[in-house]
Amino acid sequence: MRRVVTLISREQAVTGHRFRVVAVPAECRACKLYSVCMGRLAPGLTYRIVSVRQSMGQRCRISGSEMVPVVVEPCPLVGLVPAHKALEGVIVTFEGECAGCEGCPLDVVKPGAKIKILKLLGRVECRGRPFAVVEFYVL
Repeated sequence: MRRVVTLISREQAVTGHRFRVVAVPAECRACKLYSVCMGRLAPGLTYRIVSVRQSMGQRCRISGSEMVPVVVEPCPLVGLVPAHKALEGVIVTFEGECAGCEGCPLDVVKPGAKIKILKLLGRVECRGRPFAVVEFYVL
């Protein structure tokens, strides 16, 4: 998956640590570090720290913490796709057919996005239609 360099607080800068970006605070958008910090991350996704780089002494305007450059990669998502589209290794267009079903990833994946299915985790039925529970990446 695509790796990016971003900034994270010194306390969280540990290889293997996972974190989820819930939302980007308004204060971040006005910060001079936004483009190399929160500007590189997508709300709703979980990231894993792959490596930690040497700090250059930047500080967060919100927390006051020292910010450390890290290389991160997005973690796979889990959600529903129609059973007939669910094949490991296949790239499909997410069309949101699961809207209204528990486990539908519409909060982080928009209809029309290309996704790569990594692993089949199970099968469920919702509103009389068969769906597969899959692990996937958004491309």
